[in-house]
Amino acid sequence: MISYLTLTRITKFLGCRPITMKISADGKDIPKKKVFQARITLIGTDDSVSITDLKSAQNISTRRELKLVKIQDEDTKTRRPVYKLMTNAEYHEEEISKRKQKQQDKENNFIKGHKLLTLSSRIAEHDLMTRIKKIGKLLEKQFEVRVVITGEESETNSNYDKIYSTIERNLQSNGNLVQKRQKGSALKFQVLPLRKSSSKDSSSNKNDSDGTAI
Repeated sequence: MISYLTLTRITKFLGCRPITMKISADGKDIPKKKVFQARITLIGTDDSVSITDLKSAQNISTRRELKLVKIQDEDTKTRRPVYKLMTNAEYHEEEISKRKQKQQDKENNFIKGHKLLTLSSRIAEHDLMTRIKKIGKLLEKQFEVRVVITGEESETNSNYDKIYSTIERNLQSNGNLVQKRQKGSALKFQVLPLRKSSSKDSSSNKNDSDGTAI
């Protein structure tokens, strides 16, 4: 009698439970799909390397009061993202380093392109001044100007030096002349624009600039 009552109660209890299992069209139970967390490579504060999932890494960082920082989107060998646990001091140091690197990259890329200027060693003074004005305008637009002065084999260096000095004197306020070298009957050098403290980004014709003559 007791067994019968116990079995009845169990049956009623099971009958009242909500059905959470999905059933297919043919009446078979559909098992739940397991959700797999994506694996990551985790670098600890002591530079130890472990493989875990992002949720576990977040729990570790919260428990140990550390910063969880993504340092690489995907490792080329493992195809896993790389995260690092950092202290607050390490995190701020990393941020400062990133800002410095970003500023340095910006400064190194301030030249938008280059133009090529070929001059004859026998150029008239008026024509030379016209060319110098063109160079000045290009420097203001942050272009590098590569200058080649050509002449005869038998010609003395005085003509080259006179042209070089005239260019240097007239452009000293907005450019620097660098890498002066003599090669055969040609004198070559570059005129670099001065860095601007607050240069505005402009969508100038960089594609039209590289290697073109003026």
